[in-house]
Amino acid sequence: MKKTAAIFLAVCAMSAMSVTAFAQQAQAVNVISDEAMKLSFGEEKFEELLLPGQTYTYPLYIEQENGKTVPLTDEHLKDVKLRAENKNGKSAISSFEVEEEDNAYQLEVKTKAGWPTEEIRAEGMVKAIKRSNGQTVGSAEVELKVGYPTISDEALEAVKAEEAVFVDAAAPVISTEQFKKLDEYADGKKVTFTNGMWEYQVRVSGQEAVNLLYNERAIKEVSSKFEEQNFKYVSFPGGPAFDFTGTMTVDVSDEMEDFDGKFYVYRYLKGALHRIDATVDLENETVSFETKNLGRFVITDREIADGTVVDESFTAQPEQKPETEKPAQPKPEQESVSGSVSDTNDYQSGESGKENPNTGAQDAVALAAAAAVISAAGAAAFMKKR
Repeated sequence: MKKTAAIFLAVCAMSAMSVTAFAQQAQAVNVISDEAMKLSFGEEKFEELLLPGQTYTYPLYIEQENGKTVPLTDEHLKDVKLRAENKNGKSAISSFEVEEEDNAYQLEVKTKAGWPTEEIRAEGMVKAIKRSNGQTVGSAEVELKVGYPTISDEALEAVKAEEAVFVDAAAPVISTEQFKKLDEYADGKKVTFTNGMWEYQVRVSGQEAVNLLYNERAIKEVSSKFEEQNFKYVSFPGGPAFDFTGTMTVDVSDEMEDFDGKFYVYRYLKGALHRIDATVDLENETVSFETKNLGRFVITDREIADGTVVDESFTAQPEQKPETEKPAQPKPEQESVSGSVSDTNDYQSGESGKENPNTGAQDAVALAAAAAVISAAGAAAFMKKR
């Protein structure tokens, strides 16, 4: 009996030693902690509407053990790489990448150029990934909005007083719902839009959303080809199209002297100048013409032959008559510009390391514990049999 008890105690002792040994081995092997890195963009709330064709940067931060948030640098990325993933909204984002600037990391977002009439939402994420095992140990999410601001509803109420609706280049979009309101205010009659220099009067019944972004920048191809002439430019780069023909009136009071009262109007389309019949009002110092498609208008003091090619790179393309067809207004989700879209980008930092081999230490601990129980049960049964 004493011999049997001694055997039982010896088996239990060996089993306990095995469990302890395996546990110590597991603790020694798993020296790299997989605790999550607390990444963030600081106080950035991503409430800003991103304009197309622009670049935006967002610094990355990490929360330290003491709770302090500091810029993310290489010293925080031992055996870790950063990956930027653009989940959706790719029609509005041309580049979504992590960059290092002044020894700190930041997310750089480039939006595609275009003239959408609706906001496009884009989501993405920056992940911190262990190079040794591929596990994600930290992440920070991004929710962006890309587009142009919509004109305020208050500005539309000018129609009630039979006044013009002022279009600010900072908020150039008029939505479909807003056109419905305008049509009601105008009782189906024409509505006048203006920026102070130009004025466009048109019916808006059933009109879909348009982007009335405008500028007065010179078209360098035209100016350089006709250096001896004076020019005035009025451009709507989004090419907004209306269902009804309207009247565009341009104030040329500042050009009256230089132009000597002579004004010729053209549409610049696909590298060529197309003559537009226009009316010059010398008393009111304006030039007006009929159109339903707003685009790039050129006003000059000397006549240019209709259809004159300015940019030869367009000559290989079939000519499109500006007024015969109404070009389709591009939908926001179809906006695109040539350029690489970076869906996933890896950024490596820290020293290169091989993947940790699977030692099976955790499994061994479980096996050792099971062996101890089996050994004890077997010894007890043996003693009972004796």
